[in-house]
Amino acid sequence: MKKLLQSLFILLFVATAAFGQNRTITGTVTSKEDGLPLPGVSVKVRGTNIGVSTGANGKFSISVPSSSTALEFSSIGYGMQTVVLTSSDVVNASLDVDSKSLNEVVVTTGYTTINRRAFSGATASVSSAEVAKQTFGSFDQALQGAATGVSVVANGGQPGQNAVVRIRGNGSISGNNVPLYIMDGIEISAADFQTMNQGDFESIEVLKDAVSTGIYGSRGANGVIVITTKKGKVGQVQINYDLQVGRSKMPEDRLIVMNSQQKIDYELRNGNPYDWTDEQADSLRAVNFNWQDALFQTGATQQHQISASAGSENSKVYGSLSFLDQDGIVKTTGLKRYTARLNLDNKVNNFRFGLGLQGGFSNRNNTLEGDAVTNMPLNAIRWSNPYEVDRLPDGSYNNFNGNLYSGQPNGAMELFENKRNTKQIKGIGTAYLEYHLPAVQGLYARTNWGVDYTQNEGDTYISPITSTGFARQGSLIRSMNRNFRYTGTSSLNYKNTFDKHEINGGVFFEVVKNDYRTFGFTGFGLDNGFGNETGITAGSAANENYIPTVTGNGNQTGLMSVFTSLNYGYDGKYFINAVLRRDGSSRFGLDRRWANFGSIGATWAIDREEFVKNISFLSQLNLRVSYGTSGNQPINEYSLSQLTKTAYAGVTGWTPSIAGNQLLTWETNKTFNVGLDFGFFKNRLSGTLEYYNRLAVDQFYNVPVDPSVSGFTTVPGNFGDLRNRGVEFTLRGDVLKTTDFVWNLSANISYNRNEVVSLPVNDRIVGETILSEGSPRNTFFLVPYVGVDPATGNALYRKLDGTITPDFDANDKVKMGTSDAPWFGGFTTKFSYKGFDLSAQVNFFLDRVMYNADLVNLTRPDYFYDNLAAEMLNEWTPTNTNTNVPRFDASNGNEFQAETSRFLENASFWRLRNVTLGYTFRPSLLSSLKIKSARVFVQGQNLWTSTKFRSFDPEATGSVLAGAQYPSLVQGTFGLSIGF
Repeated sequence: MKKLLQSLFILLFVATAAFGQNRTITGTVTSKEDGLPLPGVSVKVRGTNIGVSTGANGKFSISVPSSSTALEFSSIGYGMQTVVLTSSDVVNASLDVDSKSLNEVVVTTGYTTINRRAFSGATASVSSAEVAKQTFGSFDQALQGAATGVSVVANGGQPGQNAVVRIRGNGSISGNNVPLYIMDGIEISAADFQTMNQGDFESIEVLKDAVSTGIYGSRGANGVIVITTKKGKVGQVQINYDLQVGRSKMPEDRLIVMNSQQKIDYELRNGNPYDWTDEQADSLRAVNFNWQDALFQTGATQQHQISASAGSENSKVYGSLSFLDQDGIVKTTGLKRYTARLNLDNKVNNFRFGLGLQGGFSNRNNTLEGDAVTNMPLNAIRWSNPYEVDRLPDGSYNNFNGNLYSGQPNGAMELFENKRNTKQIKGIGTAYLEYHLPAVQGLYARTNWGVDYTQNEGDTYISPITSTGFARQGSLIRSMNRNFRYTGTSSLNYKNTFDKHEINGGVFFEVVKNDYRTFGFTGFGLDNGFGNETGITAGSAANENYIPTVTGNGNQTGLMSVFTSLNYGYDGKYFINAVLRRDGSSRFGLDRRWANFGSIGATWAIDREEFVKNISFLSQLNLRVSYGTSGNQPINEYSLSQLTKTAYAGVTGWTPSIAGNQLLTWETNKTFNVGLDFGFFKNRLSGTLEYYNRLAVDQFYNVPVDPSVSGFTTVPGNFGDLRNRGVEFTLRGDVLKTTDFVWNLSANISYNRNEVVSLPVNDRIVGETILSEGSPRNTFFLVPYVGVDPATGNALYRKLDGTITPDFDANDKVKMGTSDAPWFGGFTTKFSYKGFDLSAQVNFFLDRVMYNADLVNLTRPDYFYDNLAAEMLNEWTPTNTNTNVPRFDASNGNEFQAETSRFLENASFWRLRNVTLGYTFRPSLLSSLKIKSARVFVQGQNLWTSTKFRSFDPEATGSVLAGAQYPSLVQGTFGLSIGF
């Protein structure tokens, strides 16, 4: 035992001595082209797994064993350099631009990767680092302005709310227009983004045309967004901690309402509906209660993430934990999110295998914002009279059966007494196995499995003391749904290069299965003080008002596919990409279940031709052309069925629920795309110009039928065509580059023209909009409002023959623009000086109009019991004849609020989306603290907006603003990132 201890002591001493002989090497990596520092360069000790990356200033610090002989420097776009170590502890490197290496930048389609210059598809990469630093509860909001052809409308600032994303417009009249989201090979739902951590994303690729999306067949009609999560990296264990803390507030409200004095004077001038005495009126004029302060707050946000990465040539691991706590600007609202991820990748001889696991839980408290109901906080701060208060002096609510004296619901009661909560559990698991056949170089078989499980639990409590719950003495709503999606893909792939030929292709078999279940109930009569199931009053035939309701549903859908892809290149100049896919979907009848989709594209690398080699300033010139088809499935899982199972009085049976159609078939998108990629002056100026023409035929359309025949008013079918045509332009440039200072500019501008090509029936009018051949899908159809008759105060309208009349006639409606902005995009500028960096992004949506129904409700004379817009103070009177606001007439409020252009407003906007100022510390300042890297930054979001639209936010969804929507928030954030 004594000898054993001595041996262990000697071994420990030797190991410690060897460790003590390590030395620290520092240095700077620069570009040989211009001498500027290069960030993100991999610095590795040759023959080991020891490695670091250079910081923003190109500097590095690495601990090197005494036995090491050289360092290897590598970076995408530059040739590798090896520097032999000497006795000096300072090693500098200068990397040269490698045009061949530039071509190795790859596009990830979700099934395979391919060199970008060898791919004819229309794609765009989004910086995952930029997405990760923004504290959105749903990451898709960070995509706004980041890629051409991708329209992102924030859909409000409520924590966890996902955005409305469209790629190259709306391709379906009645079907699905949401892009397909793929993460590590499996489909995920946008509704689940609130439980996902964008800090785990390694890359985000947007696929837009038929060649790039064709491999997804019927799922890729609306474009595809491919997310790849982070993997372990070769080298020592690297631990990173990221912190973001911030505050958020409501943006400026451009719809001004009356104060107490204005409202009292308005009431007295128009009949004194509450019979105020002079003494009461004088007292109320001085109140000016701030409903916004009572219901809203400055929200606090904190986000933490700790991640670790390590690996060798044969085994890599990445793991992370994150926590997000984000308050909403409406009191009581907010989101808490917890996530964890683990990725493992291994290599054993000819086998490759890996595992990815993600778990998440989110808890979201919210309100029913976006509804036109008067009791919602964003509506209450406008409609509640400013001379009424939320609480009485004794602290009790100002309450008349849940309402204020005016009859308006007490917004404070509605917010603080009613509760709405949603909990989500999210689990994703992926695994793959790959075998490279040693007998045939480049041939390998691969199989992927993936499961995506989501469970949502909703709880809504409506207090019996509130206006909403008073009629039924309160209510309790419980709901649960869960979705299980399985994806399995097996493939045989071949990738090789010989002589002047490059081949990359494969054959695939895939199965996708969805299993969805819902259950819920609503109980009434919570008059005993309990806010759970214990408080529900049992209903009876004598008291039908309290009878609980129970709902439930379940469905299963499946998709089976076989497909092949082929990518061929010759001499580094000419490339062809082709995809052929056959899909079978359970959503269709047996005779229409299977469909074929395919695409083909070609690329010509013009800059590699002999006749342009003497053009010294030309760095890149690629011409791409593609054409192909993709499909779309109906939203309804059982559009083909006519009968569903039901039960009544204990007896089960079948009942007609929809007018099913066994002949319903696929919507088909036919897309042509041509693109030009260019680069000048060693790519200091580069960009892309694209043109596309996307025709969607066999549209899902509910055609009107005679209800006397079947009892149904419509039947689903395939009728009509819809076209999207557009141009996309991206430009990037290094405006100024010196040793210490770099200034970059980039711009992306998109134009999309949406047009209904054909319809099976006459124009279809839906509220304020019309579906009509030759016009965009969301076109407004209104009577032109031309002002007020100065003699009478009546509203005036323009008839179809051009004459002016005070009589509203719906037959005089004309088309008046669209809510889908045809022009959108963003501009970004970045400055860096030594360790400092400053960036700003401006986004825009142009040539867009919206019908402001929020303003309608605040300008109705028959609503003058509640508060009104300040512009009503300028209504016509015999002494105020030069105005655009008609005379007061409480007997007929709809006369002035008919479907006219009076409330159709310009909803175009420019917005300063993000400003970030950061500093990256020099490694020499951190080495004594055992810290490898550190960066601090401050950022602001939505700090400035320019628009003529009168509401909280012009970035509202839909064609009609039917009640105030939760606006995009003004936010300020401090961030810290540390690497160990």
